[in-house]
Amino acid sequence: MYIWELACQKLCEWRDRGLSQFYISVNISTKDFYFTDIYKTFTNLADKYNINPRSLHLEITESAIINDLKKQLVLIQRLQEFGFVVEMDDFGSGYSSLNMLKDIPVNTLKIDMEFLRDTVHRDRSRKILKMIISLSKQLGMKVITEGVETAEQVDFLTEFGCDIFQGYYFAKPMPVDEFEKKYFLKAE
Repeated sequence: MYIWELACQKLCEWRDRGLSQFYISVNISTKDFYFTDIYKTFTNLADKYNINPRSLHLEITESAIINDLKKQLVLIQRLQEFGFVVEMDDFGSGYSSLNMLKDIPVNTLKIDMEFLRDTVHRDRSRKILKMIISLSKQLGMKVITEGVETAEQVDFLTEFGCDIFQGYYFAKPMPVDEFEKKYFLKAE
């Protein structure tokens, strides 16, 4: 919860600096769904800091909601109605299934980095990636691919229609002040 609060404080600061076009994604763990009132927590934070909920993206994993799917689907819908963007994180890892795409109405699909790892079946991996991106688009979802490390990956993911890339090709994790210096000079 502390990290969620810091994210909202930063979004408030950015808004006050005229940088409201940027957003922050935060993870919600499986335990958070069972021990925290997610809706109340995030709506209270958005109200407390007077931030646009669309600037706070909520990353969930399938495993976080699979045990009580009906209840969690209602929660996701309520969060989206309030204005939050809900992202399904690490799609393609663990127990991911295409059936889940049918049932979980998320705004964004974050494809797990394992699809980009070296494999003996590189062509098969790319075909699956292309299909997932295409299917996501047809379902009205944005697509983020994690683990992007090369220009070649950017090229073929762009060709496939991926919206956003995340990975070391662009930057390694960095402190917020370094991020702001690197990316906000052009925006301010």
